[in-house]
Amino acid sequence: ILDVGLRSTYLASWHAAPIMVKQKSGLIVFTSSFGSVCYMHGAAYGAQKAGVDKFAADMGVDFRGTGVAAVSLWMGPLLTERSARTRDEHPEQYEQIMANAETPEFNGRVIHALSQDLELAALNGKTVITAEMAEKYGITESGGRQPPSWRAMLGDPREAHPAIIA
Repeated sequence: ILDVGLRSTYLASWHAAPIMVKQKSGLIVFTSSFGSVCYMHGAAYGAQKAGVDKFAADMGVDFRGTGVAAVSLWMGPLLTERSARTRDEHPEQYEQIMANAETPEFNGRVIHALSQDLELAALNGKTVITAEMAEKYGITESGGRQPPSWRAMLGDPREAHPAIIA
């Protein structure tokens, strides 16, 4: 989680950033979760997600005025092949949660909408919630289902302090 997840997040963005800055446009999206601010899956998971959110906040400072933005995206439960197997094996524990899950395609459409947002600079360095951004952009799951935001139950994204020490 820390060595691969957090480190690969840093390395990929470190390589992409100069290319994007040179072209004066781009979006780096870090995928994170509410585990950044509440206990979820253990300490290493929480530290990795908090680290990802901090990357977005600090890169947002570095990207000011460049046309490039960094955003951390808090996704809800994801409906993947792996999570579907877990739901099927333990329906009593996971069926209700997975009924509200987000698909990777849903998250991809939200990321695409972010990349096209004319006011993306205002989100630079922020942590946002996929379900809330989907509502803003009018994006739903297939069939029109709107995954919920888990903010009320699991917490708000942290706001970075405005101090900058270079």
